[in-house]
Amino acid sequence: MQAMTIAIGKTGITKFLSRYLGGVLIDGMTGIRPPDRQFPVPDFGNMGAGYSDSFSHIGVALSGGSLPGFKPAFGSAVQHPAGTFDVSLAAPAFSVAYSWHEVYDETFCSNSSHGSFCTPSHGDRWFGYSAAVTKLDATFTLGFSYVDTAKAYRMTVQSSKATAGTVTPSIPAGSVVQNEDSGCFSAHVSDATATMVSAVDFGGLVAGSCNSLFGSIPASGHLTSDIVYQFAVGDSGLTYPSDTGVAVGVTGTVTFQGTEYPGAKPAALPVPVPPADTHDVRIYVSGYEVNALHWAYFRAGLLDVTVQPSDLPDPDVLKVKTYVAIIPELKPYAADAMSATVKPKAAPEVAFEDVWILTSQVMTTLKATLPGSVYLQLSGLDGNAYVDTAALESDLTAAGVTTTYFPQIESIAKSIGMALTQDLEFTITVQNGAQQPPVIVFDIKRHDILQLLGLGKTGAAQTMTYTFTRVDAAATFVSSTVPHFPGGANFGDLIWPVAGEPRYDEALAAMGKGAGVPLPIMSGFTFRFGDAVLSIQEGYLSILAGVDFSS
Repeated sequence: MQAMTIAIGKTGITKFLSRYLGGVLIDGMTGIRPPDRQFPVPDFGNMGAGYSDSFSHIGVALSGGSLPGFKPAFGSAVQHPAGTFDVSLAAPAFSVAYSWHEVYDETFCSNSSHGSFCTPSHGDRWFGYSAAVTKLDATFTLGFSYVDTAKAYRMTVQSSKATAGTVTPSIPAGSVVQNEDSGCFSAHVSDATATMVSAVDFGGLVAGSCNSLFGSIPASGHLTSDIVYQFAVGDSGLTYPSDTGVAVGVTGTVTFQGTEYPGAKPAALPVPVPPADTHDVRIYVSGYEVNALHWAYFRAGLLDVTVQPSDLPDPDVLKVKTYVAIIPELKPYAADAMSATVKPKAAPEVAFEDVWILTSQVMTTLKATLPGSVYLQLSGLDGNAYVDTAALESDLTAAGVTTTYFPQIESIAKSIGMALTQDLEFTITVQNGAQQPPVIVFDIKRHDILQLLGLGKTGAAQTMTYTFTRVDAAATFVSSTVPHFPGGANFGDLIWPVAGEPRYDEALAAMGKGAGVPLPIMSGFTFRFGDAVLSIQEGYLSILAGVDFSS
């Protein structure tokens, strides 16, 4: 399954490696410690007039190392085919600090006319040790992959190399090795220090940090505690369409309280081309993801609404007395109020199809291309939306537009859209205090078009949002327990737009605009809303966006 596909372009990869890894190097590596080291010191001795002093079994251990002043900076990153990245970093002059622990055996002999006297002793001493390092250069090759068994993305270190610059050690004053005549040991300590600094696992630190970051991707699919989008790798896997981009298919499976959305699995989405330098990421989202959101909200009862008179600007809309004149059968309840409930009979589902919307942009084009008199006739339809040409042509005819201009208007207004048909149950309950109060039940068939795609945020999830543009709604009488209720759709058509539809619109807005469809992203990264480009394509939604990182 593959309900989402993502392509990250050159700017996105560079931003990730430079901004994120640069931050990791500065924040994470400043606290790293070089490894401990032990090394032997060759025996040596000193002789003078009337004495000799020899040292043997000498050992020096450096432990508890730190790197004061170590502040590496990101250098560069180069992507290669098959998903490898060469990363470099450099650190200017810094220090190395260790605890110096030395042990040795010493034999001191004095010679005089009375003979030779030797005194053996054992030394075990601690000092502080420091060294100055002129610089450090490090390079490592990272590999990016998806581990199916772990259901996780992984960054691995394929090779690494670190080289320290000139090291100038400060041998502790009073250390036994200061008695050594040769400067060989000082050079040996210098080389050992450089080796220890170079042995720091810089690549492993970066890979470990990245893997922690990748581990945050699943959490970005948690829209609520009950509604979860799962972002495992989909059918196309992880691919590298060029040496300047990464592409990945994502399953996008959706569950509500652990139960998977039962809708038909979508055809595998195409993999996007990595975006140009103006944006970082391109994402395709199938209608399956939108329908799954609707299903989850339906299952959670979040699309069910109840309206009381006090909820309305005009409470009389839900007072029986308002309708007694046109429906005499309601007269026994004239002193009673009513409540209205709206419940979808099934989860709303979208379909990609041709729609006709008289948006402001469309109206501007029509104004420039139609005769002025025809545009004036048409202007009353500004903002209308249609899911078929029959309804559009009916309105054009009612507006006085001649059929000659129908094809031109339809061509300009036509686009690929996400059309939504909703079957709702609309129930009016008379609040007369009875155990089983009278009810009047209508079916509402409503058509909407999803529009105004955008990006939003719900909790930790970053989402694709949308709005519902109502096309039409029609009431059909189903049943009533009001004695001799005349039936017909008139009462439903009268009360639905005022008492039911506005509150249901709020529930839809909370789902589409307030929540939205979660998109996979890593912690600390945010989609940049301002320059995002979202559009409806034939069979999927397209998102082109920049991404920002905040440490």
